[in-house]
Amino acid sequence: AGVDVQDDRLELEIVGWGRGEESWSIEYKTIYGDPSTAGLWMELDAVLQQKFVHPIHGEMILRSVCVDSGGHYTQQVYNYCRARAGRRVFAIKGVGGEGKPIVGRPSKNNIGKINLFPVGTDTTKELVYSRLKIETEGEGYCHFPSDRSEEYFRMLTAEKKVTKYFKGRPKREWVKIRTRNEALDCRVYATAALALLNLNLEAVYKQAQNRVSSGTDN
Repeated sequence: AGVDVQDDRLELEIVGWGRGEESWSIEYKTIYGDPSTAGLWMELDAVLQQKFVHPIHGEMILRSVCVDSGGHYTQQVYNYCRARAGRRVFAIKGVGGEGKPIVGRPSKNNIGKINLFPVGTDTTKELVYSRLKIETEGEGYCHFPSDRSEEYFRMLTAEKKVTKYFKGRPKREWVKIRTRNEALDCRVYATAALALLNLNLEAVYKQAQNRVSSGTDN
């Protein structure tokens, strides 16, 4: 899952990942409230602790969560993630610039003294946009529920890459073409959450195939 923190709400997306990083948008949710209060974070906890039933794997839980700490509620994010490190709930901060990894090495040089992971937002947005162009199911393809709102897709595609000049030199930057871009941010953070797991999805796929062929998928 990827969680974006706004001044009056939390926005989050829960994503399922398969072989070749084919993805399924399971849920996109907005939780309204004051991020400085414990109640809002308790509501988030309830969402993140829900279980999902997979036809092969049975009950599944969230394996990894990234929460953006770059807004006005950095300390609250640190407190939330510190208490849930055992559930792989990570505090992250977006870092612009080309060539940055999806997730970099964590640093504890912060007021929370917790592992804070830098997320290469430019790199990850490039990856997300390239995958949105894929039209055939399989590696990299993105699945979305048929009832997902048009506003969601407007937010998901709310930025574009443009060339700006600094001191006569060209530089490529992502800029907003719409006011709201939370869905894009959440997908970036969910992609970072997968990267932090360092999971061999091909091996998971083969295990699932073996369970089906051996008749142990119940």
